[in-house]
Amino acid sequence: MSRPTVKAFFDNDTNTVSYVVTDPQTRHCAIVDSVLDYDPKAGRTHHDSARQIVAYVKQEGLTVDWLLETHVHADHLSAASYLRAELGGRIGISGRVMEVRCTLADRYGPFQQRPYDHLFATDEVFYIGPLRTQALAVPGHTPADIAYLVNDEVVFVGDTLFPPDVGTARCDFPG
Repeated sequence: MSRPTVKAFFDNDTNTVSYVVTDPQTRHCAIVDSVLDYDPKAGRTHHDSARQIVAYVKQEGLTVDWLLETHVHADHLSAASYLRAELGGRIGISGRVMEVRCTLADRYGPFQQRPYDHLFATDEVFYIGPLRTQALAVPGHTPADIAYLVNDEVVFVGDTLFPPDVGTARCDFPG
């Protein structure tokens, strides 16, 4: 069994880290918590951060199996739909995401689109190529926060833990 490799992409504007986790033997990968750039002054989005990931995936000859979200992000927009159009893959998030969407709908109006291809159940197992991956419920920041444990070696926790004081998490999301 091969060990997953991880490439991090840091977005300065949102202080968000996106990741590409890859099985080095089969070249299958997943992209975790991608960022869609947003210019609040112009009210427009752009794809500079996502294009860095696209370039990396193409340069490395990777096949995207999954575009994974650890939670609904209030501090940045997701580039998962853009990346799916560019690279393929399925968008996955916690099955509890509808609770968060309903809470946000009270503040921002109803959501018309459902951009997710798969809603993960707690402890559901899925694969990135041959890499066994498990969806772990880690509610706190939102009721739908989910972590992804890859091959029992790497875990992507989203906003469940924050450095430098690992062990604390924000719980200020509505609901």
